[in-house]
Amino acid sequence: MSLSRQLWLTVILVTLISFTGSLAISLISTQSYLEQQLHRKNIDSANSLAHSISQLNKDPITIGLQISAVFDTGQYETISITSPDGRVIAERVRDRTDTTVPEWFIDLFPISAEAGRAQISDSWMHFGVIKVASRAQLAHQALWDQTASLLIWFLAAGLFCGLIGVLILYRIKKPLAAMVGQAEAITERRFLTISEPRIPELRSIARAANDMIRRLHNRAIEETSRLEALQKRLNYDPVTGLANREYFMNRLAEILRGGDTVPGVEVSESASAGDGEEDPSNINAEIAASGGDEEVAARIEDGDAAAPDKKSEAAIPSPGEGAEAAPEDIVTRKLQGGILFLLRLNNLQEINQKLGRIETNNLLRQVGTLMGHVGAEAARGETSTPLAARLNGSDFALLVPDIEDARQVANELTKELAALSSQIGGHISDLCHIGVVRYQRGDQLGELFAKADAALSTAERAGINAWHTIAVRPDHPPAPTINIGDWRQIFSDAFAEDRFNLALYPVAGRTGEPLHQEACVRMQAQRDGGWLDASDFVNIAVRLNLTGPLDLAVIRHALESLKSSPGELAVNLSVETLADWDFRNKLVELLGQYPDFCPRLWVEVPEYGAFRKFEALRDFCDTLKGLGCRTGIEHFGPQADKLQQLTGFGLDYLKVDAAFVHGIHQNKSNQRFLKDLCKLAHNIGIIVIALGVQTEAERKALIKLGFDGVTGPGIQ
Repeated sequence: MSLSRQLWLTVILVTLISFTGSLAISLISTQSYLEQQLHRKNIDSANSLAHSISQLNKDPITIGLQISAVFDTGQYETISITSPDGRVIAERVRDRTDTTVPEWFIDLFPISAEAGRAQISDSWMHFGVIKVASRAQLAHQALWDQTASLLIWFLAAGLFCGLIGVLILYRIKKPLAAMVGQAEAITERRFLTISEPRIPELRSIARAANDMIRRLHNRAIEETSRLEALQKRLNYDPVTGLANREYFMNRLAEILRGGDTVPGVEVSESASAGDGEEDPSNINAEIAASGGDEEVAARIEDGDAAAPDKKSEAAIPSPGEGAEAAPEDIVTRKLQGGILFLLRLNNLQEINQKLGRIETNNLLRQVGTLMGHVGAEAARGETSTPLAARLNGSDFALLVPDIEDARQVANELTKELAALSSQIGGHISDLCHIGVVRYQRGDQLGELFAKADAALSTAERAGINAWHTIAVRPDHPPAPTINIGDWRQIFSDAFAEDRFNLALYPVAGRTGEPLHQEACVRMQAQRDGGWLDASDFVNIAVRLNLTGPLDLAVIRHALESLKSSPGELAVNLSVETLADWDFRNKLVELLGQYPDFCPRLWVEVPEYGAFRKFEALRDFCDTLKGLGCRTGIEHFGPQADKLQQLTGFGLDYLKVDAAFVHGIHQNKSNQRFLKDLCKLAHNIGIIVIALGVQTEAERKALIKLGFDGVTGPGIQ
């Protein structure tokens, strides 16, 4: 029973007990009083009549008239005179008359007043005894009228007390409701403080709860800040702020392997752990330290650079010219491909000696900023974002997914870098060289970097600030291109004929028990044709603004799967759909038709999209929580420092990106980061699942670190 009901019951019981007790005491007291008054009246009337009759003649007529004069007033029930020998001389008895007083009331409160008696004398002789008894019906009527008055009064008083009780309960219930909301917010991983109520007892409770919330919030902020610092130290270069070598290689390897992508998430954010191949290129140069975290690394000259590809194009020595054939039409698009730029700063050790450590670090930071800016400009309008990294002291890499023309980016890079060299006092004329190579899904990481290093070597021999690109070999043709207009028709036909299905992958718990199955959408581009993986078409759906219909199809197939199987299912949704109110409402309406299946449905969005559509995601999570669905973030990790911003969403789980998982049993640095991440997530009630697990050693290491579930190629 709720506290408000208990309080109401208490108020009602107290009121009823008070009312019943007061009424009973009042009626009993009035009953006793009326009996006493009737008795006294009977005595007074008997004495008065005895005195009057004693002075009159004692003939029957005179006595009868005297008795009748009193009896006819209607206040008496019987008046009688009996002789000393018991003979009745005169008597008047009133018949019982009906009254408005209920019989049950008369039986409940009987009034029995003793009759008054007096002696009548006749010239010093005893004539007889007169007996007078008043009517009790009049007393009952008075008692009944008083009862009615008391009932009206107590009813009015009860209503008034009830009104006061409502006000008191409201005053108590309002801060209690705020405290309940605060407690529920804690269970939903939200930190809310409430105003302190005026009631002293509740004020102390509210103050203690607010203090606890502030401590929890401050602790979460401290943990998030520590996690952010640890992530930057592990995955980013301290001088330039770009991704470091290990982080970049893991992400690129996952892209080449065809890691899962979802609508609206950039390819680089979907990338994860590498395939473990040894990089045969020369970019693995050792770093010659000159002191501190911001030490400058000088390039050690390569002794065995890979030979340039025989099919490579002629290098163009001047920075403004390109070395590649005309770009393809901008309406064409490779399936999961892009451009890799490998940039090498020349004679970094000499630059360090001329400029000094501080100025050289500033130069490296400017190069990193420049690469990030040029990459972002090149990827503008695409659904994917570029990834820039510092691979070692003098080598940088830039990955720009989903573009076809390397000429514009390479020219822009060389032009900006040439301008940068002129800004540092003219000390450097030949600042850099760039190797360019196309990649696509299925390429081998080692082969790709061998080609990139060959292109870089050719550019170094070509001239000052030159760049070079490797031509596509005949035995390795580019991925097929499809006109965007054709894709629109392909999607239209697929939606009309529902040529979609879900590929299911297991997600195991800590002890190997099934946690749920992860569903990835597949599409049949042509009737009776093969099935395309999600990574082949979801980014195109984003460009064509078709994520809404695609996500509706995913949810429909997920619900059908839940109907036919008893397990739980996780689906990926595009954040663009959540921000489109039309399709968002259709999704909610569809889920609302299957309330029994919603508690078995896990809905997740990519980390990148979550922070781009923050408020839309918050509202959608609140709606899904009301339906009983679980909500989570997929490919979490690159922006782990923003975990605190998601605490108000009531998230149930996080799926950590595979880039942090690959080789975790051997990576002590990432172990510390992931352990802290699990601890922070568990503190706010969120379970953590690892993506891209490939080996049993990785699985065991992740479980020891605190992960609640794992999934990937190594999980059956």
